[in-house]
Amino acid sequence: MRKQETTSRAELLRRKREKTPRNLNWRSRTAAPRPVPPRPAWTVQPRGAATRVHRVYSIALESPGVEVQFPALVVSFSPRSLAILVSGLACAGMLFMLTGPMFRAESPQIGGLQYISADAVAEASGLTGNNLFLISPAAVERQILDRIPAIRSAQVSLGVSGSVQVGVREREPILLWTQNGSSYWVDADGVFFPVLGDRADLVRVDVQDKGPQIAFDRAPDIDPEVVIQALELTLVLPSGTRLLYDVDHGLGMADIDGWTAYFGTTGGIDLKMDVYRRLVSALSSEGIRPAFVSVENLRQPFYRR
Repeated sequence: MRKQETTSRAELLRRKREKTPRNLNWRSRTAAPRPVPPRPAWTVQPRGAATRVHRVYSIALESPGVEVQFPALVVSFSPRSLAILVSGLACAGMLFMLTGPMFRAESPQIGGLQYISADAVAEASGLTGNNLFLISPAAVERQILDRIPAIRSAQVSLGVSGSVQVGVREREPILLWTQNGSSYWVDADGVFFPVLGDRADLVRVDVQDKGPQIAFDRAPDIDPEVVIQALELTLVLPSGTRLLYDVDHGLGMADIDGWTAYFGTTGGIDLKMDVYRRLVSALSSEGIRPAFVSVENLRQPFYRR
């Protein structure tokens, strides 16, 4: 009875499935996405401190097989720390050099002076009390020359201990130039500078009307040929003859007979003096007394009454 009942139930279920029609055009539903399981968060666990190898130094004693060990101190820096340390030391060194009293210039020792005082040169240099590392010798030399026209050249040397030496070369005066009530010295280059003493051996030149512009800028104020010709005139003129100068006519003289004569600045003073004497002699023979005689151009000498 049980076996027949079981078989009949299975048979009934099979028959029921055969009778039920299958739909082949059905649409399958999209399967819902499966949830992504969360990934485990990986974390790096720090390892335990590595065992450092301690360096030691072994020193053998006199007894055989006996030695003493001392730990070695190992100091290490990262590149950044080393750079910071070096920069700090450099800044400290620069600050020390800029502020240390041993790096300040003392009062300069000046040599080569003849007319100018040492205090004047020291004040013009501006060296005293300045830091040695901030001093430019070339700039100091230019400053001395600009402030004291009577100095032709200057040389500045610095010592590590703060000592400063200044060697100067003064201009040598040749002419004593008088213009607009003031007197100046003139050297062989035609440079004007203030009178610094009494010199009776200088050739005196007086300006009556128009004189040169005096700038005191180390540049020649007159042509050096004027200085040379002034010296030549003193050799051919009687002693005590007063020399004159005019921008338009050059060098001349005040004749003892009362007129003025000019010879220009082009040289040839011997020929000009010969022409001048002949011209004056001819005028005197004719009874003419000139007020102005010019022999600036040998081919065209002239006179004015």
